Amino acid sequence: MSQEKLLSPKELGALVGLSTAQIRALMNDGRLEFVEITPKTRLLTMTGWERFQKRATKLRGDERERDGSVSSVN
Repeated sequence: MSQEKLLSPKELGALVGLSTAQIRALMNDGRLEFVEITPKTRLLTMTGWERFQKRATKLRGDERERDGSVSSVN
């Protein structure tokens, strides 16, 4: 059984085109999952990034707007 490679915030950021600070902010907000090795060492996986991306990806509009269940106040 092979395990997925653990990446530092810097390594993941370089792979996905974000800064280390942006990756850490997503981790601190609880939006990007990580493995806590020690309180100061938190590592990430590409699978975790892909899950974040799937949750964070929004389509133009929203299902409720398309079916008319959201009303706007003018």
